Amino acid sequence: MIKKAKHILIAVVVIAVVAAGLYLYFSLSLPKKTIDVDKGKVSRIETMARLCTVDIYSEVPVLDTINDKVMFAIQKQKGSVSFDLEKLQVNASGDTVIITLPPEIVELYESTDKNSWEVIDTKAIGRMAMFRSDKFTIEEENAVKTKIKEKSTKLLYRNGTIERARAEGARNLQSLMEMVYDKPVRVTDPTPNGARYAEYR
Repeated sequence: MIKKAKHILIAVVVIAVVAAGLYLYFSLSLPKKTIDVDKGKVSRIETMARLCTVDIYSEVPVLDTINDKVMFAIQKQKGSVSFDLEKLQVNASGDTVIITLPPEIVELYESTDKNSWEVIDTKAIGRMAMFRSDKFTIEEENAVKTKIKEKSTKLLYRNGTIERARAEGARNLQSLMEMVYDKPVRVTDPTPNGARYAEYR
């Protein structure tokens, strides 16, 4: 019994040695695959410290016409109003630190939530409407969405959202910078209605 076990063990060892030899032979004789790796490089680094004062979430009814087709839809939007802290103008030479609030950054996007873009109805209008498709193309839908973003941004300026965001930003910035400088801080706002109010009013 012991003798038989020894024979089995020797056979296993011989098979393992032969297999290892074949592997080494073929792995060394076959041409090796090479992978060229270029040095990694960063094309652009952009860092921005932001003070966010308002988060935006809204559902916007859409009624628009393009290429003799009318659409009624609902879009869910998300966004924010924030300020780039790297663009602060700071005068800390006196007893009171004077800071100028920079232009607001308004970001507004279609929400990533479920059913963020819901088309209720589309219809061809005008002459020969019955012979044309009611369906909007992707390009036409994108054109409508571009107009929605502009209209929604205008509304933020007109209804005072941007003005409130700037007032809130000034208050938050004052509290933050008084802790940093450990002396009184006054935040001035040259454009309380919004830096782009003239464009969107």
